[in-house]
Formats: sequence, C-alpha cells, structure tokens
Amino acid sequence: MLARISPDQLADILDIAEDGIVTVDARQEIVLFNRGAAKLFGYALEEVLGRPLEVLLPVRFRGPHPAQMQQFAQAPEAARLMGERRAVFGLRKDGVEFPAEISISKFGTGAGLLFTAIVRDVSDRKQYEAVQREVEHLRARAELAEARARLDVVIRSAHDAIILLDADLRVLLFNPAAEQVFGCPAGAALGAGLSNFLPAGLPTADSGTTPHEIEGRRRDGRPVPLEVSASRTESGGQTVHTLIVRDVTERKRAEVELRETARQREQALSELQARTDELKGTTQQLWQAAKLAGVGELAASIAHELNNPLGTVSLRVEGVLAKTPADDPRRKPLEIIEGEIERMASLVANLLQFSRAGRDQVSTVDVCDEVSRTVELIAHHLRKRRVKVEPHMAPDVPIIHADRQQLRQVFLNLFTNAADAMPGGGRLVPRVRPGTLPGGRPGVVIEVTDTGVGIPVELLGRVFEPFFTTKEEGKGTGLGLAICRRIVQQHHGTLEIDSRPGEGTTVRITLPLRPDTNVVGLQQ
Repeated sequence: MLARISPDQLADILDIAEDGIVTVDARQEIVLFNRGAAKLFGYALEEVLGRPLEVLLPVRFRGPHPAQMQQFAQAPEAARLMGERRAVFGLRKDGVEFPAEISISKFGTGAGLLFTAIVRDVSDRKQYEAVQREVEHLRARAELAEARARLDVVIRSAHDAIILLDADLRVLLFNPAAEQVFGCPAGAALGAGLSNFLPAGLPTADSGTTPHEIEGRRRDGRPVPLEVSASRTESGGQTVHTLIVRDVTERKRAEVELRETARQREQALSELQARTDELKGTTQQLWQAAKLAGVGELAASIAHELNNPLGTVSLRVEGVLAKTPADDPRRKPLEIIEGEIERMASLVANLLQFSRAGRDQVSTVDVCDEVSRTVELIAHHLRKRRVKVEPHMAPDVPIIHADRQQLRQVFLNLFTNAADAMPGGGRLVPRVRPGTLPGGRPGVVIEVTDTGVGIPVELLGRVFEPFFTTKEEGKGTGLGLAICRRIVQQHHGTLEIDSRPGEGTTVRITLPLRPDTNVVGLQQ
C-alpha cells in the first residue's frame, strides 16, 4: 500500500500529524520539518532546513547531545524514548522552553544514517500533574479551602473539560469546559452518575498518558466524539478519578472530509482510466477499420489480375483432361493440377472475402477427412522442412455444416505457419475431437500444435492484425491468421492461440454442428 503513496501525499500525511516530526542526517542537520514541528517550535520550514539540531535544544542540553546521539547510533535498538529518567525540554524560536516527550528512531547506516524525532508538547500534562501534586500537597497540609480555591482557578481556566469522580463514579467537579462539551450546567451535573455523560463507562486509568477515543452523550441526548484521559488517585482513604475530556468533533469532521476527498479522487482516477481505455479501444477500432479498407482495395486489385489467367489455365487443363483416358498414367497429375488451380481461385476469393462477404457454399463436412487431405496436400513441403506429422483423430467426431473450401484454407494456413515456425524441423500435431462452445452448444474442436519457436507474450495480442507478421521480411504477408479468424467468425466459431517462446504454439478452433447456428453468417 505504501508503494502507491507519492512524496507529495506522504508530505501531506506528515503535515496532518499534530506532533512535531523532525529528521536530521548523520551531521545532525535538519532535513525534514513538518507543520506540527513548525507550530511547536515557532520556526518556518525554510528557517531550519540545513541548520544544526542544536537550534531546537536549550543550551544546557547542547554539550552532551553529540555524544548521546553517537551512542544511540551505535546501539542495537532502532528506536528510543527520551525523557524516561530525566525531563526533556525543547526551545522555541522566541527563547521559551517547553517540556517535551520525544521518541527518536534511526534509519540507514554510515553517511546515509537518518534520525527522526517525534516531539510532543506535554505542557498541559505537566500542568495537570502539577495540579495533582498541588492538590495532594494542600490536602496533606489540611488547607482544604485554599486548595479548592487554587484548583478551581486552574480547572476553570482549562480549555479541556475536567471531571472529578468519587469511588461510585458520581460527579464531584464539572468545570466550565465540561459544561460546554456536554451542554449541561455544573449544578445539574454534580452528583450525577458518569453513565449520563459516558455511556461506555470509565476508561482504563493509565495516569492520563494514553487518551481513549470514546463516544459521549450531551444533555440533550446527542452523541459527541471525545478523547478522554483518565487517572485514579488515593488520598486519605478516598478514591478520586480525574477525567480530562476533549471534544474532537472538528477533528473527526476533518477526517471524514479527508477520506471523502480521497474517495472522490480515487473515483475520478478510475473514471479517467476507464475513459482512457475506452478511447484507446476506439482508436484501435478506427485503425483496424483503416487497415481493413486497405486490404479490400488490395484484394480487389489482386483478384482482377489473377482471375483471368487462372481462368485460362483452368480451361486448358479441362480440355486436356477431356482428351485423356481414365487409365492414362498422366491423368492423375493433371487432376492434381486442376485441384490446385481450384485452390488458387479459392485463395483469391478468400482474399476478397476478408474485406467483404462473398458467395459461400455450405455442405456437410467431415473435419477429420479435411484435415487429413490438407496434410496430404502439403506433405512434400512438410517433409522438406523435416516436420513429422502426428495426427490424433477422435473416433466419434460428428459431421458439421460448413464451407469446405474455406476450412481447407484455414487448415492450410495453420499448417504452413506451423512449418515456418520450425525451421530446424519438429512435430506437427493436428487433433480433432468433439467439444462444446460457450453456452453449452455442441461442436468440433480442431487443435494444431507445433514445437516451434513460439510467439512472445507481448505480440500475442497482435497476431490477428492484418499485415502483422513475426516472419522475416519477404516471407509473410501478415494476412494468414486474419483470414483464418474471419472464416471462423463467419462460421460462428471461436479461435484461440496459446504460445510460449521456445516451447511451441497451439491454435484451437471450435466450430458448431447445427446448420442454423452457422449457415446464416455464411450466407449474409
């Protein structure tokens, strides 16, 4: 969580703290001085940055201070509380000293060592402790009247609410600040039980060193957030509980506003990110549309240039076949040539179809047979590449309705890509088995796995883009997978690619069985 907080946010968080936070380097020069420290010592940030820490110490502490810091730097503990054995004081800009509670910690080593002190002004606490001591002193001298007069002055002038309770937790004293906090005059509070003001009861007494945040109740029944310090004293066989109460309503309101501001900022950032992603997606779609438009123009030009010579060659071959007897050994090569001419014409048609729908021929197709025929068609190419084919055909693969020529084009593209991915040879494993599409629809799954070089993760998302290829320049057009995806989508199927660099690639196609789930898309 901390890694997501910026330096500015960290500075804001430090400035929220009411305690003074001061950091010095190994030379005891000030490098950090938060807003609480500025308020505590009376210096502005620019007045102390780079100055020695001694400027904040009374003169009597400056002599032994370097040796004490050196001792702490070499000590095993990372933090230390100062002032446990003797009082510690700070020195304000105006020369006034104040009692302090200081927690010091260290970070880093050598020249990069930093010391951070958290300084708290305990003047109020010292004043309260002094009042307690004075009360006990007055009681010991039996000067009860004078003690009450002095205590009344102190208590009446205190900014925090002060409440004294007897052993039964009934109010003995209720100062003016308490009247304001609880909206109750002292006359009505005296003798009342503590539960009228603190429904949760008496906080744990710990000499007032640790304030407790609890909910109080005003006289009109409204709740009020409080910070309460409690102490317990025994005098003359009587138990007296003293509560120092501070209304923290404004602080709580500020905390709520701060959290709301943080929430709104997070929401704004999320909305901005969502809109940015949406803009990126729109931009990508526009760019894709522009590419497809270019493909359409190129396809039309190629079709025009190739269709006429292909037609001429096709007519010549048909004429020769018509004159060749069925038992003539030359007829088989001629039939192969005729099939290849038909495939070339189909390739041209598929290129046109990539940018606009053409006239497709839907029929029943045995996928296992079509895969085997395609492997046989490029067997010489695969042997030349030292690619071993290991087909796996499930025995219960159902017949599907599809465009036979288009599926052959898909298989041919995938097998050719697989062979190109294995320049040193390898294994090509075509698998055909029954499967299901999203929604539980029955289908046929065709997987083409190779043991080639694989595709880097950062390029997997681009392999279907027209004209994008990972092959060497001049060895690929970047249209093969784009055409495959278009054909599969027209059959209402799915096409996925799994690949790991150095381990190979698997292309997985799932096609539906029923004609009414794919024929419509092919005939539109």
